[in-house]
Formats: sequence, structure tokens, C-alpha cells
Amino acid sequence: MTRMNSTRYSRLLACCLIAMLALSAVATPVMAVSVDAEDVPSEAEVGSDYEASVTLTDLYSENSNWQVNASTELAGDPLWTVEYVGVDGDVTDEVTRTGQNVTVSERTVESPISEVRVSVEGTVPEVGNWSYEPQPSFLAMELAQVPVTSDGSTGSPSTIESWTAAHYTADSKESRDAIASAEDAIASADEAGGDVGAAENSLGDAKRFYSNEDFEAAVTNAEEAQQQANDAEQSAQSSQQTQQLLLYAGVGVVVLLLIGGGAYWYRQNQQDTSRLG
Repeated sequence: MTRMNSTRYSRLLACCLIAMLALSAVATPVMAVSVDAEDVPSEAEVGSDYEASVTLTDLYSENSNWQVNASTELAGDPLWTVEYVGVDGDVTDEVTRTGQNVTVSERTVESPISEVRVSVEGTVPEVGNWSYEPQPSFLAMELAQVPVTSDGSTGSPSTIESWTAAHYTADSKESRDAIASAEDAIASADEAGGDVGAAENSLGDAKRFYSNEDFEAAVTNAEEAQQQANDAEQSAQSSQQTQQLLLYAGVGVVVLLLIGGGAYWYRQNQQDTSRLG
């Protein structure tokens, strides 16, 4: 009987260990392709030339053979360049494609490739919808890996990483700068104890004009908000100075009263002493 219980416990223990190992295997994250270096400008002017590049490493953590999928919202028939770098650091192959969405099917990523460099060139697109927050942005680059099986068929793409960049016009940048200056002035006035209600209203109007693409009115209201904030801060500082002067004056009066009272008390004591003598 004891032997039978021991056997059952052993089997139960083995099952528990197998279950724990299975769970740990499922819970262990699989390392994805890494972005070793990137040069992706965070903002650019509408209509200007734009170029971004990244370097991928840890290429075989998920798939030993795969292709590159690439997407962008750059305009002007963007040009993609994919360079395959060997273990010695030399470029072993290079593929170029054009378009906003491309699959580099001419070349799979496989050993002995150690790095893949991807770059894209194009024109910064127009802004579709203006808003102050969030700031308008576009997809600069998105890369995905597409697994390739031994028979040459491909699986579902898996996103490696994506990058966005803010885009602006000369007028929108001017208005954003004016709004940012007004925000700083309001924060400073508020910290000084000023009444920033009027300035905040003007700032809200500036942001609404920005969202309506009326950048001239946005600048005007932002500058008004900044001036109102500056006036509020100066008024608060002047009030504080007045209060300090009044406080100092009150202290001075108290000191004079103490001095006068002390002198009167001294004279009274002197007179009382003279009478007693």
C-alpha cells in the first residue's frame, strides 16, 4: 500500500514538473529583431526632402529565413534601399525598390548576413487634419519581417518597429512657437500668483484657430495671451511688493511704538525716583 502511494506521488510530482516547464516555456518571451541604430528625423517641413535609415541586428531570433516588408507615408514615389551586411562588415548585396508599401522579395535574410540596413527617401506629405494636440504626424517608416518556409511560401508579417515624424508648414511652425511661448508665460505668471484667466482664454482661442488652419489668427491670439500673462505676472509682483512695503511699514510702526513706550516708561521711572529722593 505504501509503495502504491509513493508511485502515485512520484507520478503527480512528474506531472507538476512537466506543467511548470511547459508554462515557463510559454511565458518566456522570444527575442525579436533588434534595431541597433537609427537615424529618423523627428520632424520635417511639408514638401521638403526626407531621409531615414535604420540598422537591424539579431536577425534570426524568430525566423532563420525571412523577407523585409516596408511602409511609409512619404510622398513622391519614395525610394527604399536595403543593404545586406556580412559578418566581415562588408555589404554583400543591395536591393532598391520604390513605393509606399514594398516587399523586398528578391533577397531573403539568412546566414551569413549579420546586419540589414534599411533607408527610405521621399517628400514630406501634406497635413491631412490639423490639430494642436496631438501635433500632426506621418508614418516615416515601418518595417516587418515575413517568414519564408523551406518550400518558398511566406507567412504573416510581424512588425519589427515603426517610426513617425511631425510635419509642419512655415506658418504652422510660427503659430506653434507663439503658442508655446504663451504657455510658458502663463505658467510663469501662475507660479507668481497672477490671475491668468484672460490669458488662458486667449490661448484656447489660439489653439482653436491653429486647428482650423488659421495660423495668422493663432499667432495674434497667442501673442495676446503672452502679453496678458506678462501683465498678470507684473501685477502680482507689484502687489507682492506693496504687501511687503506695508508689512515693513507696519513693523516700523510697531518698533517706533515700542521705542516710544520704552522712552516714556524710562522717563516715568526717573521722575518717580526723583520724587522718592
